[in-house]
Amino acid sequence: MNYNDRHYLTIPFSNVTEEMMGVVIESSFSTLRHSVQGTDKVVLKYEGEKPSVFDGIDTYTHEEILAIMSSPDWTSPNP
Repeated sequence: MNYNDRHYLTIPFSNVTEEMMGVVIESSFSTLRHSVQGTDKVVLKYEGEKPSVFDGIDTYTHEEILAIMSSPDWTSPNP
């Protein structure tokens, strides 16, 4: 799969709106990847140009989000 046109962001789950869900690749609120260490953030991904609904939110490349998600905030210490 080519991830070059895919972009990622992390935001608190409580900030995710229906409008955001309408422009991301994820299919529903129940399929979002949640952090595991109490920050209750989720990862959202989109392709192409940054939708205006995400203005002011930092975005990451595939490599950057993999590094973020390998941190203790996103990866359970228990296999």
